[in-house]
Amino acid sequence: MALLSIKNLSIGYQTKEGILKAVDDISFELEKGRPLGFVGESGCGKTTIGMTLMGLLPDNAQILGGSIGFLNKDLTQLTEDQWRKVRGKEIAMIFQAAMNALNPVMRVDEQVIEAIVTHQSDISPNDLDKRVRELFDLVEIPRARMKDFPHEYSGGMKQRVIIAMALACNPQLIIADEPTTALDVIVQDQILKEIKIIQQAMNTGLIFISHDIAVVASVCEDICVMYGGQIVEMGTCEEVFSSPRHPYTKTLLGSYLSLDNQASVIIPDMREAPDLTLKSGGCRFAVNCKSCSSDCKAGIPHWVSLSKTHRALCCEETITRKANE
Repeated sequence: MALLSIKNLSIGYQTKEGILKAVDDISFELEKGRPLGFVGESGCGKTTIGMTLMGLLPDNAQILGGSIGFLNKDLTQLTEDQWRKVRGKEIAMIFQAAMNALNPVMRVDEQVIEAIVTHQSDISPNDLDKRVRELFDLVEIPRARMKDFPHEYSGGMKQRVIIAMALACNPQLIIADEPTTALDVIVQDQILKEIKIIQQAMNTGLIFISHDIAVVASVCEDICVMYGGQIVEMGTCEEVFSSPRHPYTKTLLGSYLSLDNQASVIIPDMREAPDLTLKSGGCRFAVNCKSCSSDCKAGIPHWVSLSKTHRALCCEETITRKANE
């Protein structure tokens, strides 16, 4: 049985122009102990999914349809009191730019303690002290630095504390939303390796959100590519990287710069942003797709199965043509 099962989930934001459909009819499953990556440009709906799974959508947002199955309950039906029992204990999140979220006037260990006692108020002082020490050891922060204030930590150390807080209550699912934002590449590499080691050691489910498809591939086994509020391609990282089939995935991979492909990098010709209003129809990538046909503009794209684990949301004719290019 899957740890997390999302079916036909749609999420909208109320704007002056009407409902903006930030997440449009997405479905996926996550097995216990398996990492799943979400990649796509800003505004594609990645963070909205993460905030929904934490029950932290803003007041102008609403779930328009679908279900979120997690540990035999539908998260879309929880009250705020029920969410408080889930949030932080069963599902935890490493927030975007989280290293700025620490309280500057509280010692670091006190903030980790607060994360624990929120859900384990009856924990003994000895067990609490032992747990805090274990968490600092786990994220490789010296115990001698436990009682420092946040301003005495480097950016990488602050991020490690946030990871420790997310792990404090042994959650079944961790959501990491751009956890290496604003870190230099050396520290970023250290944090990514640490997240992967901890996730495997604790056998937790992981949803890893990033703009960088290479970063996702270094942490995750499976990947969902998002565009305009939709998952447009999903599969194992090996399948998506070796045989990208959706035109947007192809564009995303082609624009990635490395030391090996500087001469062949493709500069994406993205002329328009996708229409996310409820009245929109047809393929959202059609206006930017070089393989777009008249069927793409007129009809609704459908899922094309490429293997047991690999599929793409597109016109089948376009996928076939793209594969032969």
